[in-house]
Amino acid sequence: MFDSYDSADDPELAQARVFLSELEKHAVTLARRLQTAGTPDIRQSINGDLAVVRRCVDRIQRRFPGIAIPRIAGAPPAGPPP
Repeated sequence: MFDSYDSADDPELAQARVFLSELEKHAVTLARRLQTAGTPDIRQSINGDLAVVRRCVDRIQRRFPGIAIPRIAGAPPAGPPP
């Protein structure tokens, strides 16, 4: 996981990249769970968790504007459609 750490990186930026990677994995897991959710209450709970992940990604993007933002499962694609 830390093999991709670039020693020239600011430690906070490096940590943000690792956190974004973990958020992306968590979002994928939540999206899979959402597909198999049995009740509307469970779907609502999972959607709430996805919203928290999106907010975390947004905060990191504001703090580190140049960082690559992963495509969060369940989020609309960035930019205009092709």
